Amino acid sequence: MGKVESVIEKNNTLYLIVVKQVWDRIVSGEKLIEYRERTDYWDKRINARHYDYLRITNGYGNDTRPYRLYRYAGATRVMKDNIQCYAISIAEDLIVESRDYMKMPDDKICGYSQLPSTSSYS
Repeated sequence: MGKVESVIEKNNTLYLIVVKQVWDRIVSGEKLIEYRERTDYWDKRINARHYDYLRITNGYGNDTRPYRLYRYAGATRVMKDNIQCYAISIAEDLIVESRDYMKMPDDKICGYSQLPSTSSYS
């Protein structure tokens, strides 16, 4: 998939960060819905705004992180474990662009986190 940065603007994209275990479930196709607990924080970002795209990134950091860019299909309010949440579809057919994993030599990967070692940064 090619880069589509020319049509993506920060103000029309909802950004979500997930940890590696969740990321692996997304990439494997096991996880098709991302949930966010309904709080004031997420109400302001999801309820009160219009988005064209959703970008999910594996962890915080720079632009080299694995990510997936989806067409945003909206969020639905649901109850999950007796907690009100937003359910956001991350179905495969909504993917616009992806970089599922970083390509790093084995000696540059941290054995504990399986993320790039800080010693690999210049």
